[in-house]
Amino acid sequence: MLEIILKEVREFLRDKTNLFFFMVFPVIMVYLLGNLLSNYDNAEEAIGTLTVHYMIEASDPADVMAVESFVQNLTDQENIIFEKTGSLDLSMEMAGRDEIDAVVLFTGSPMEIHIYEGMNRIRNRSVNAMMNGFSQINKAVKVLAKNNPMALADAANTGDSGSGFIEQKDLGIKRTMVDYYSITMLTMLSFTSLMIGSICFIGERQDRTIRRLKIAPVSQVKLFLAKILGLMPQAIMQTTLMMVLNTVLFKARYASNLIDNLYLFFMFFLITFAVISIGAVYGLFVNINPMATIFPVIWIMMFLSGTYSKEIFIDGVTQLMPIYQVQEAAFDLALFGNYEKANTVVLVCAVTSIVMLVVGAAEFRRREER
Repeated sequence: MLEIILKEVREFLRDKTNLFFFMVFPVIMVYLLGNLLSNYDNAEEAIGTLTVHYMIEASDPADVMAVESFVQNLTDQENIIFEKTGSLDLSMEMAGRDEIDAVVLFTGSPMEIHIYEGMNRIRNRSVNAMMNGFSQINKAVKVLAKNNPMALADAANTGDSGSGFIEQKDLGIKRTMVDYYSITMLTMLSFTSLMIGSICFIGERQDRTIRRLKIAPVSQVKLFLAKILGLMPQAIMQTTLMMVLNTVLFKARYASNLIDNLYLFFMFFLITFAVISIGAVYGLFVNINPMATIFPVIWIMMFLSGTYSKEIFIDGVTQLMPIYQVQEAAFDLALFGNYEKANTVVLVCAVTSIVMLVVGAAEFRRREER
């Protein structure tokens, strides 16, 4: 079993095409897209005037006062307009017709915030960001009121805004388009690894060496698993090399600390291994080069997911792309240290890998080479 694993590693390293496309080419793409084409990707977009309708159904008087104070502070800004609505349904219809940007409902105890988005995704993100900021500050104030009410009362009596009790988190890193493409190219690398898994068995057929594997005095399940496990060092090498070279050569920044970076590496390793497992099962069932079948589909998915340009976003389509969801999880982890989406990706990839290994091992054991 160990000999088969070592054989797979040696064959990968001997193939100059593999070395270029899976280790050198993605790094070149990061440089080209992140530097030469950065002027075509605007990091910011003008939002203009935001018009939001809101309704308060919260039962806690403190929540009602907090919302009214928050809205008053926002409406002091010339480009943010909050208007109280008497009909939630009518306001939602207006948002659907793009007459207003969003509708926000404050309801329940503890208070919940329901956002009904409009047609403009950039403005939707702005509204979501404002509501998330309000929610976090409101929670912090409630914790302070519970644990140290006198301090909060003193701040109110002296006219202090209480900013000393709540400190906004600084991301600490000024991001560039190189950082963006460093993550999207990792995603590209992981999904194009489907070629490695599929060629693993298609190549054995083409070279007429699969018969020797079938008659070898070793369990067929062990042979299949050895072939797949032999691809794991490649997944580790290509992910490590990609992250290290982008960091050293182009000053790319992934997460802000070592733990988050290690988890980001782990997530992309699992994605790569899951995709390789899918490719291996494809290679067992289909004797057609995936370059002509699956590869074009992957490139289209990457295009629609904003892998090559963040400006590409088709509402209702882009969000459904697995590649977009992986990128979203990676950015959430790298930028904000949020693990929720990354954990979901890790779980899905782990389950997918197990299912593919079971299916592939069963098929490899059953199939008789003609």
